[in-house]
Amino acid sequence: MNQITALLILCTFFVSYICQSQPSAYPTLNEQRAPLFARKLIKPTRLLDSIKIVSDLTFLSSEICEGRKPGTPGHERAAQRILSRMRTIGLDSFNNSLIAPFEGRTINGTTAGKNFIGFIKGTKNEKDFLVVSAHYDHVGKSAGITFFGADDNASGVACMLAMANYFKKNPPPYSIIFAAFDREETGLEGAMKYVDQLEKTNRLAGIKMNLNLDMVARSDSNELYVCGIKHNPSYKYVVEEVKHKTNALLLMGHDFGSFRNDWTKLSDQYAFHKKNIPFLYVSVEDHADYHKPTDTVERINLGRFIENCNTILLIAKAIKLKSGGK
Repeated sequence: MNQITALLILCTFFVSYICQSQPSAYPTLNEQRAPLFARKLIKPTRLLDSIKIVSDLTFLSSEICEGRKPGTPGHERAAQRILSRMRTIGLDSFNNSLIAPFEGRTINGTTAGKNFIGFIKGTKNEKDFLVVSAHYDHVGKSAGITFFGADDNASGVACMLAMANYFKKNPPPYSIIFAAFDREETGLEGAMKYVDQLEKTNRLAGIKMNLNLDMVARSDSNELYVCGIKHNPSYKYVVEEVKHKTNALLLMGHDFGSFRNDWTKLSDQYAFHKKNIPFLYVSVEDHADYHKPTDTVERINLGRFIENCNTILLIAKAIKLKSGGK
């Protein structure tokens, strides 16, 4: 191989690498940030019940829930809280139960897992479903020290429940499933089992999209990411519509690159992605208290968290499902 041929091959490889490693569906992060930094602050949207958001966040990340590890009394207390809230909201159920049990790997001597699944019927396209999901388990205790999991993921569950309450009072055009998934921390077990159950019962075709919430409370830079646009470019309009309606820096990203930078497989949305169901995954970047005992409610800026939750509500309201919707 001569030097010119070798150089051409190297250039071809370099161009291919750049094309594969750079997202084409949206601008770079710096290009997205620039106009958001320059804008004026706006009056925050407040459509969700802030008191209930804080109450759910505080309970789920309290000592009484013991870090919510499966097989512990604290995990069961968290489960009962979520079930009670779904019943109070008045969500409809499939198969006459909000509880969707499954068998997973052995944790603390048990293989029993419990997802909580409720839904609100759409006003126009009731057979088309958006799944709004958040996992409620966490890592529990180690050497007697509790890992509270306030951001991961009491925050996502509190937001999801508040959204369920809002949409119960303000029904959407398409149906929405609200799912509290178990055992995310041990390999996305709850979400994987749920999608398998949908497929076995011939209900998977009705699922048009997943909006997954996992760690939505804390960001020192006030950045909130929407992952998934690279996989589903046609949903870019959702972020474009919402980003000017919030003081949070709503950015598209984290769906390409290295393992930790690409969040596609790192939370429950991956169960849907594997079945070619579009997803948007809303989250913050890892902070210093991620998976540490210091992930507590006291370290969350509640005003920012509540605005993030309302921003996610606006995202859900902006979504137009492919086979019908808004």
